[in-house]
Amino acid sequence: MKSLIAAGMAVLLCTASTLSAEDDLSSAPTGAPMAKATDDDLQMKGVFNSVLPRTEKKNALRLVVHPHLGDLTKRDHIRTALGFRYGINSRWEASLEADAFFTHGLKKGGFFEDSGFSTLHLGTKYQLGDPLNIGWDTSVGINWQQPMGSPPLDVTDGLRHTAPFITASHNLAGAPGWRVFTGFGWDAVTQTTTRGELEKNELGDDSINVTGGVLYERGPVTYALETTYATTRFTAQVNRDVYTVRPSIVWVLPAKYTLGSKGKWLLGLGLRLSHGPDGNDVGVNAKLRVNFDFKRLLGRKKNTP
Repeated sequence: MKSLIAAGMAVLLCTASTLSAEDDLSSAPTGAPMAKATDDDLQMKGVFNSVLPRTEKKNALRLVVHPHLGDLTKRDHIRTALGFRYGINSRWEASLEADAFFTHGLKKGGFFEDSGFSTLHLGTKYQLGDPLNIGWDTSVGINWQQPMGSPPLDVTDGLRHTAPFITASHNLAGAPGWRVFTGFGWDAVTQTTTRGELEKNELGDDSINVTGGVLYERGPVTYALETTYATTRFTAQVNRDVYTVRPSIVWVLPAKYTLGSKGKWLLGLGLRLSHGPDGNDVGVNAKLRVNFDFKRLLGRKKNTP
């Protein structure tokens, strides 16, 4: 196991050394603002799971495409989240996503031989600001997840999740780019008629979770260290605990790597170290996320010069 951890850390460190802010600045047009990852951009399940407090801008409508690149080597199907995120006002946002799947042809089955939808996601988040006047930006929200149809076992857990949460973050004084965060959540789980498969050390019962960590933003690259403790001790008849540590990197790709696409492309790479009822688990996850300004795609917003 030590060799796996060392190998995973080496991958992250080697990637970090190539994603310097200076390289990305050189590819941007003169005078153009440098793209950065927002709090919603950073949330890539398996790379960075925590919800952060900042919300989408008022009236902004984003089309989100989120393929799970790691499925190319681990599964016969590749999962791709498709959805929208909308800023209801300057403090309140809502999101709607559906997980699609299709055979990628690198393992069993030909390209697109099997396809469909597996899971529906609904979510909302409201920014409270700093209600205690202690320098912590705070938000509350809820996420809801429901399986759809009869997808392959390995693309869904077959469970309905209702997950309210509270999250907060604080910019470190005297340390530009550094931010600490924490959160608390409850995951209410209900069995459905859809069959699914739990991932290793995934709790299939009602649970509570506590998260905490630190972020460092350096231009278009964000480095994160996330820790999570989840337990069923107070919510179910079984006592199970899962401890997880995730160092990760999220990079806003420059236009030279996206063929000039108008969307915002983000590449995430994360190392997962967990300990729970299924023992120790080590893995590396890679994910791509693309956000498009949907109003601009519809021609309802003029392109910025």
